[in-house]
Amino acid sequence: MRNKEMEKDLQKSLDQGASVWVIGDVHGFSITFDNLVDMLNLSKEDRVVVVGDLIDRGPDSYNVVKIVQSDSRIYSTKGNHEQMMVEGFTAKVNSGNLESNLWLRNGGIETIASYIRAFTNFAGEEDTTALEQEIDEDKKWMNSLPSHIILNKWRLVHAGYDPRTDLDEQDEAEHLWIRNPFHNSDMPIDALRTVVFGHTPTMLLFGDSDDSYGKVWYSEVKLQDGRAASIGIDTCLFHKEQLPAWLSAINLQTMEIKQMPRVEVWDDRARHLAKIP
Repeated sequence: MRNKEMEKDLQKSLDQGASVWVIGDVHGFSITFDNLVDMLNLSKEDRVVVVGDLIDRGPDSYNVVKIVQSDSRIYSTKGNHEQMMVEGFTAKVNSGNLESNLWLRNGGIETIASYIRAFTNFAGEEDTTALEQEIDEDKKWMNSLPSHIILNKWRLVHAGYDPRTDLDEQDEAEHLWIRNPFHNSDMPIDALRTVVFGHTPTMLLFGDSDDSYGKVWYSEVKLQDGRAASIGIDTCLFHKEQLPAWLSAINLQTMEIKQMPRVEVWDDRARHLAKIP
């Protein structure tokens, strides 16, 4: 569930004064993601961590994965959508098995379409062998991602932790799926570390009022050093309301927030087209 070499590299960057940016759920919006990374103006020593859910719902999950894989400065934790793809993206994806159905209902159709497009030429010919090989390799990569990252002052995780269970006894399921028990905890999960997480769109943490869309959420529970016990950064790119849709990044070195508004047009027609190879 952890990658010690990744943690060592991230802590080294922080100790040397470099920036470590943590980005919320990208959900297949590759252009918005690429623009936000460009905005960060990364040096060779800077690092980025995406807290999972690179894929599903948006139009171009394939290229989001490729951006992360192609830049050694960018890391990711595993999200529940990566886990659903690992379990559901099979040669029999339409066979009606439960894992495939769960994934397809939660944005997997758009992800499949993005992979097919990447391996289909202008004549409409699909390189099925290369497509299947890429799917298999990406599933192995996703399955190898850590479910959380522990640094000296931070925990980076997709969904959160269960406050009712000892931290060292929790498994991947809590890290990928938990919501209310973590959000509602009136005590810090870790007395020394702020938890930075995604998974739950922050407007829901604020109570789903119109003026909460696009805002980073800070827990009212504090650590001894005064920092928020947890920070939610899934400011939700995929909603279809006529309200702000932002991808957010927080700098662990400075606590600065940078945001990129959704670039892709994402109305009902766009979502339909995303499903067409």
